[in-house]
Amino acid sequence: MHIKYIVLFVIYNFLHGIQCQSHATAQNLYSQLLTNYSKRITPLADHSQKLNVGVDFYLNSFISINEVDETISIMGVMLLNWTDPALKWDYSSFDNLFALTIDPSDIWKPLMFLVNVADNMEPIGHGVTFYSTLTSTGDVYYSPGGIMKAKCPTNVAKFPFDTQECKLMFFNWGITNTTLTLSALSTQARLYWYTPNSDWTLLEYSTFVEVYNDYSTFNVKIKIKRQSLYYAVMMILPTLLFALLNPLVFVIPVESGERVSLAMTILLSYAIFLTLVSAAIPTSSNPMCVLLAVMITIISLSGFIVGSVIMVSKYYYEETTAGLSSPLKRFAKWRLEKKRNVVLPVNDPNKQINEIEVNVTGKDVANALDCVCLCIFYAAICVCLTGYFVYVLI
Repeated sequence: MHIKYIVLFVIYNFLHGIQCQSHATAQNLYSQLLTNYSKRITPLADHSQKLNVGVDFYLNSFISINEVDETISIMGVMLLNWTDPALKWDYSSFDNLFALTIDPSDIWKPLMFLVNVADNMEPIGHGVTFYSTLTSTGDVYYSPGGIMKAKCPTNVAKFPFDTQECKLMFFNWGITNTTLTLSALSTQARLYWYTPNSDWTLLEYSTFVEVYNDYSTFNVKIKIKRQSLYYAVMMILPTLLFALLNPLVFVIPVESGERVSLAMTILLSYAIFLTLVSAAIPTSSNPMCVLLAVMITIISLSGFIVGSVIMVSKYYYEETTAGLSSPLKRFAKWRLEKKRNVVLPVNDPNKQINEIEVNVTGKDVANALDCVCLCIFYAAICVCLTGYFVYVLI
């Protein structure tokens, strides 16, 4: 029994000794690397050459997009890789210690700024310590990140079927392309830790490097499409129902006395509905949301329908047609003749159709106007809605 405890004690001390030796080796390497090291000088063995910094981007989540302020907020991490000649070592001389993780404040590192930032101008990862990893070959890996809020011109004309395209531009402020160049380690952003957004679908997430105003810039292009189901159910479907229901007031008999009240009820209901949903519609004027223009058109047509119903009711109770305009009477007479299927007498083939006596009353004029208004308003609504769907879906 005592032998068992002795063996365990020997194994523990052996492992503990190895751990202490490795920690001491790391401390020794750390001291040797940073002795006489200056983090204020760009790490170049030959300052006539350029320092190349490889950049990769990890997109963690898409937070929000503000169409009014034209800003996009994302959570992301940048992987920066460069070679520092002063940080090389022979790993065989340090117990095969190939990599060392240190505080990045001890060494030179590129300070990447978001050019089209929408709030404070600060380096990516400012205020948080993101540790750097050194390798024996002098390669340095540094991965700062955080919430990035950038300006993004938006186009909400096709809301809620719109697609937005934003570009985030990063560069090392103060060091021009003659000293430092950036290179993309991948043509696409990494999505290893990406969390999908419930309101937007990620379509494109490409990365590329370009020279802008003598600075080497790293760009992340993000293309997103809005999830339209909620808006289609809560806004577009009720608008369709209101629009298609409204002209049916011309089918209701005038004697029922409910035509004007129904038309007013639909108008007021849609006005209240428009007030409630207006908060969900982007309040941008350049360009304006086409759906909002369609909704305003529908409510305007509802107002014209109310006025038309009142005029038709007035004509319906006219005892004489003497005060009516000639085009109305002629149209009502033509419709009445078609309805009655008037034929010419066989014994008088030379008699003209306008010589046949057809009495036109106010009711006939009202019925004719009902038919005209029903067709005109349905045609206007169909043209408006068809034009909208063709515009946003094609």
